[in-house]
Amino acid sequence: MRYVLAEWDHDLDDEPYLIYSELDGGRRETRRVEFYRNGITFSYGGERGNAGALAAEPFPEDLRDLRPPEGAEGDYAAREISPGLFFEIWNQAQERPDGFMGMFF
Repeated sequence: MRYVLAEWDHDLDDEPYLIYSELDGGRRETRRVEFYRNGITFSYGGERGNAGALAAEPFPEDLRDLRPPEGAEGDYAAREISPGLFFEIWNQAQERPDGFMGMFF
């Protein structure tokens, strides 16, 4: 397993600015935690389900080749992190069952 932190510097309210990912031996995402500037956190994969929200393609071998979604702007940088840091984030993440709609009520 490899663990990655992607930091995305942008001004979009509906996109994460920190993305923590766990990758399997084929560099495919198995778990992810996303942090949004408005305080919402989402987690996907593993025991939390929602595996369809994980990246469909393997991550590039060289993390400098990782990019934000097509058409998105802003600085994007990714680096490998320790398993301990990933699990600390994973265990603290609170999945919001109401998703983005919770922001409006």
